[in-house]
Amino acid sequence: MSGPTTAVLIEDPVAVLMAAAGIRAAQTIQQGYRQSAELASRHETQQARLRDQIQAADQGGIQSLQIQIREAETQLNHLLTLSHRTDGAEQRTAGLPHAPDRSGPADSRDELATYLVALKNYNADIKSILLTAAASHMELDSWDPGFDTDHPEVQWDQPDAAPDHGTSPGAAEELQRTVGVNRLLARIAHLGDTPEPIRELVRQLAKHIPDERRELLISELRREIQFTLEKHQQRQVQEASALILRQTLNDLGYQVDSFSDTLFVDGGVVHFRRHGWGDYRVRLRVNEKTHTLNFNVIRAVRNASNERSVLDHLAEDRWCAEFPALLKAMEARGLSMNVTRRLEAGELPVQRVDIDQLPAMADDDVRHGDAPLKTLESD
Repeated sequence: MSGPTTAVLIEDPVAVLMAAAGIRAAQTIQQGYRQSAELASRHETQQARLRDQIQAADQGGIQSLQIQIREAETQLNHLLTLSHRTDGAEQRTAGLPHAPDRSGPADSRDELATYLVALKNYNADIKSILLTAAASHMELDSWDPGFDTDHPEVQWDQPDAAPDHGTSPGAAEELQRTVGVNRLLARIAHLGDTPEPIRELVRQLAKHIPDERRELLISELRREIQFTLEKHQQRQVQEASALILRQTLNDLGYQVDSFSDTLFVDGGVVHFRRHGWGDYRVRLRVNEKTHTLNFNVIRAVRNASNERSVLDHLAEDRWCAEFPALLKAMEARGLSMNVTRRLEAGELPVQRVDIDQLPAMADDDVRHGDAPLKTLESD
C-alpha cells in the first residue's frame, strides 16, 4: 500500500477520552514548566487560567504541596482501578503525568504546584469520563458508580401541597417515586446544566397525576437521560479524537496545519508533512457521516501545473513506509483504523494542488506546531 487509502475509524470511547485527558495533563505541565512565549501567545486565555490555578495551589509551601499531591495520586490510582473494570480496558495505557523532582530545592515549588494542578485536572477528567460510562451502561434505576460523585442527590420540585409522609402507604409510595426520579437525575448531574426536555419532564412528574401517566413520563425521562449521556459522550469522543490526531502527528515528527477540535464533528481536511519533503504533503480528509478517513499524497505546484514528476512514486512509497507507525500510535490511544481501500503507488497520479490553495507551512520542521509530548509514564 502506498497510494490513496481509506480507513474506517473505530473508537474505544473510554480509552479515547482517557488518552485525551492525559494529553491535556501533559500540556498543562509543559506550559507550566516552560511558560514559552509561543504557547503563551497561542493560548493566552488558557495560560492566564493556568497561572491563577498555580497561584491558588501554591499557598502552603513545599510540604503542603507534597501532601496534596500524594492525596491526588491516591485518588487517581483508585479511579484508574475502576476504569479497568470497563470494556476494552486491556487496550488502555494509563498512569500519572510526569512529576517533577520532589527532593529538589525550594525553587521547585512552582513545578510542584503546576504538577498538582495538572493532576487535579486529570482526576476531574477521569472521574467525569467514568461517571458518563457508568451511567450509560448501568441499570436505569440503579446508580452507584463505585466512588463519591461529589454531587448531592438532585432534588426535584414537589407538589405545592406535599402530603404528610408519616406511615401511610400513599406517602411511602410518593417518597419512593421521589427517590427514583432523583436517582435518575443523579446520572447526569456531573454534566452540568440539565437539558430543558428533562426539566420539563421533571416538572410534570412533580404534579399530582394518574399512575399510568406517571409511568409514561418516567419511561420518557429514562430515554431522555440515556440520549443526553450518549450525545455528551459522542461529542466528547469526537473532540478528543481531534486532539489525539493532532498530538499523535506532532509526536511522530510531522508538521501539521491547524484544524478545529470539531474535525470529527463537521468533517474537514488536514495536511501534514515532514521537514525535507519539499512540495509533497499527505492530505487527510475526514468524512464525519461515514466515519472514514481518506489519506493521499499530494504535490504543491505553481499555476496548477500538470507535469508529473519521477519523485511522485518515491513520495508515495515513503508515506507507505510511515503509515503503519501512525496506525499503531493512534490505536494505542483508543483510535483504531480499519483500512478498507488502498491503491498501489502509481496506480493513480499524485494529485497536484496549486500551492496558493494550501495552508502555509513553515520550513522549520515541527516547531510550527505543538511540541511532542510524553503524556504518561509506562507501566
